[in-house]
Amino acid sequence: MTKLAEEAAKLIDSLPPDKARALLDYARYLAEHVDEEEWDRKFSDSKYAKKFGALIAEVDREIAQGKTEPLDPSRL
Repeated sequence: MTKLAEEAAKLIDSLPPDKARALLDYARYLAEHVDEEEWDRKFSDSKYAKKFGALIAEVDREIAQGKTEPLDPSRL
């Protein structure tokens, strides 16, 4: 376990159970949203604009050519 993880574990152990659970839930929330924040940064970064623009154009072409089909949520 890293020093940071040990420190976090000690802190959690020192809290009342309801506060420890709330902190753990918040940590899980943060961990789940790290990827979303990275995508948000990339989408707003001008150095990626050309690449994303090319991907959007490719998707638009495939839609126009009938190479796509609607998403079926039951198949996800």
